This record gives sequence, C-alpha cells and structure tokens, in this order.
Amino acid sequence: MEFSKWANILKVILLKVVDELERRINERNGVEGSDNFSQSMYTSLRFIVLEQVDGLVDEAVGYTRRQVHDLSGLVADKTAGVLASLVYVLILLGLGAFVFLFLAIALSLYLGDLLGSYFYGFLITGGVTLIIVLTIYFIGHRKIASGIRKRLVSMM
Repeated sequence: MEFSKWANILKVILLKVVDELERRINERNGVEGSDNFSQSMYTSLRFIVLEQVDGLVDEAVGYTRRQVHDLSGLVADKTAGVLASLVYVLILLGLGAFVFLFLAIALSLYLGDLLGSYFYGFLITGGVTLIIVLTIYFIGHRKIASGIRKRLVSMM
C-alpha cells in the first residue's frame, strides 16, 4: 500500500479546508484581503496541518511495519513447531512400519514353519494385516482425522 499517496491526498483536503475557513472568516468580517496577522495565522495553520499529517503517516507506517514483523515472527514460530512435530511423527511412523514389517515377517516364517509351507504363513499374516488396515480405514478414519486436526489446531 502506498502511504505517501494517501498522505498527499489528506494534506490537500486539509489545506483546502484551511483555505475555505480563511475565505469564510474573511467574508464574515467583510475583509477582502487578509492582514499580516491573519496571513501569518493561516500560514501557521497550514504548516501545522502539513506537519501533523506527516507525523501521523510516519507513525502509521511504523506501527504497520512493527505489526507485520511481529506477525511474521509468530507465523514462522508456529510453522516451525508444526513442521518439527510433523517430522517427529513421520520418523515414528517410519520406525513403527519397520518394526511391524519385521514382526510380520517373523510371524509369517513361524506360521509357515508350523503349517509346513511358508506360503501359508505369509498368506495368513497378509490377510490379518489387510483386515486391520481395512478396519482402521473404514471405522477409525474419522477419529484419526479429527484427532490430527485437533492436535494441529492446538499447536497453532
């Protein structure tokens, strides 16, 4: 946003108001021209208007910059926290997947040894795993998704 444009517009409007005040006061007093005192008073008033508008714009720009800086720091902090938690969860899920894979292979080999064919052991383990995955997908999907959503919202 271009603050200087708005400041210039505000200055022009206020100077026009001062000019109109000067004209109306002179008209009311029946004076066609201004005396030195009136002229210096209106010049001072114009100077005050210009100075105050510049100060106001400077304060507004400084405040806006501070707010943007503070907000960007807050967003960066929250984003870093969410990403750190996401990486942590992904590492845990990856390690959990390896543990599950090795346990599934061990169970398959054990069942295959008991049944006399490794094929049957892997088939039974794969079927049980498929049933667990489908149960989680169809029944627990909403609970898991809402839990993740609540956790992310609480981190923000």
